[in-house]
Amino acid sequence: MGNGLTNFKFYRSFRVRSGESDKIFLRISLLNGNKKGTTLSTDTRLVDFNLFSLSFKSSVHIAIGTKIKVEVFTKKIFNKWDLEVDGVIIRSFQENTPNKSYNYGVELLNQSEESELKYFITDYIAGFSGKKLKDFLIKSSLSVREINVDDGVELFGLLNVLYREFSAAEIINLLDECAHLLHCEEVRVWKINIEKDKLENIYHNSHCTHIKDNSFNKGELGKCFTTSRCINTFLKEPKERDEDKFTLKNTLCLPLLNKERKCIGVLQFNNKKGDHFSIADENMGQFLSLVIAKQFLNYIVKSKSTSIAHLNPELKDSFIYFGSTQKSSAIRTTLKKLKYGKTNVNIIGEKGLGKEFFAKYLSNNSEKDIFNCKDPSHLKRMITDSPHFSCDQTLILKNIDFLNTSEQGELFNWIQFQDCKFITTSCKDLIYEVEKGFFHKALFKKLTQSRFHLTPLRNRRDDILTIANYFIKIECEKRALPRRELSPESMQFIITHYWPGNITELEKLIKKSFMVSNNTSATIELETKELHGFKSIEEKLIFTADTSIHPDKIIEMINASITKKKAS
Repeated sequence: MGNGLTNFKFYRSFRVRSGESDKIFLRISLLNGNKKGTTLSTDTRLVDFNLFSLSFKSSVHIAIGTKIKVEVFTKKIFNKWDLEVDGVIIRSFQENTPNKSYNYGVELLNQSEESELKYFITDYIAGFSGKKLKDFLIKSSLSVREINVDDGVELFGLLNVLYREFSAAEIINLLDECAHLLHCEEVRVWKINIEKDKLENIYHNSHCTHIKDNSFNKGELGKCFTTSRCINTFLKEPKERDEDKFTLKNTLCLPLLNKERKCIGVLQFNNKKGDHFSIADENMGQFLSLVIAKQFLNYIVKSKSTSIAHLNPELKDSFIYFGSTQKSSAIRTTLKKLKYGKTNVNIIGEKGLGKEFFAKYLSNNSEKDIFNCKDPSHLKRMITDSPHFSCDQTLILKNIDFLNTSEQGELFNWIQFQDCKFITTSCKDLIYEVEKGFFHKALFKKLTQSRFHLTPLRNRRDDILTIANYFIKIECEKRALPRRELSPESMQFIITHYWPGNITELEKLIKKSFMVSNNTSATIELETKELHGFKSIEEKLIFTADTSIHPDKIIEMINASITKKKAS
């Protein structure tokens, strides 16, 4: 493995720039190589520095990899400093100047936040004038974004080197480099095993031991895998691992994605040395996860029988939430993440939107029981007659908003002893019900760790035709008919009708049209109703408002509309 990653990290790090007027002097001694024993003093100038690296200029050519001793001494700061640090040359380039000056990058060795260099840097910055301090702060804020032409050329060259190195490097060598770059104790690569439904620890850096499989939906690894998001956790109480008695203090997990952008594993960093993982570490970790994932780009999950079937790109789940708009696509992504997590979900929406369908989908095909809270006997059967539900089961509670105060309290007391996943549906805004004291606040918090609000069909004009064509396709396949299209009149009706019965009403209307129509017709004529004409914006708001939102909020919307109208 070459120096590509180290160079890239050096390039991205922010260093304090030194001026000639600062009177900071360097004496460089070469500790190995052909010029071992050579000392450079009058021929060197400090360019910039931080706690872990520095760069300097010299007319003497020094080979990359040369170990050096850097002596720093000053004449013009608050105090006179005289200190020395060890380092290694990790990069160099010749500047396009007449005197053939070389610019060197040095990685400092054995540095910590308590080193003498830290106090030198503190003293140096404390001596800034007001203007210089202001410029320094601006430079610090813009350091990640600001790239000039010369930097762009250098960055392009670095990325080319990185690509060549990563293509040829073994994963185990990459992991050692990853541990070095993020200053952590261990790095692990986890890959999903579709036959076991487990994350397997297939690689780890050289100082680690192999550990057992991990559930793909539990702990920090599970959160990362099921959501395809970065998980950065600092443990208040360290955990000791059974396999090797390793004490886990903090962990950073990044998803590994294949060429289909499906999560197939996790890159895990454990125990940041002397600290916890920062935002900068997350950014570097995301870059490294792309590097590691390159080894698994062609890994495609083929199995449709396991719990992780969502990784199979052949499974077409666009029906989860109909529509081809960007918003519909984002909602489908959210639903898939909720499906494979253990979060309790409350689904809210009007009648006819398929709340039970979504509840069954979010149960992830696990063992599930469905109870309708409209029927008191269902609640009684669940609480008194049912055994303890396991963590692998899902409980679907329909119409949770129909429970009275006594039933809510009884359910809350019982729910404390259950480990299963709860999915609830309601036609009322439970947040409003809690605010007014109509719904048990603690029960609401327990059951609504995530809320999914279904939008009424009349407020999804861009998706209505897509949904209608889906139902038409289904009916044609059931009747072995060629594909049929909506007539222009029917299409206009579908777009303009306000659909009080939502998707259920649309589906029934299409089914009815097939039942009464001539099977030889190439078009579909829906039984259209008289279109509702609205006399005012207030009337339109009343008819088209989402009835799962409490009327008080609708009145607020109307008043806001009236105020805006008067203002205009």
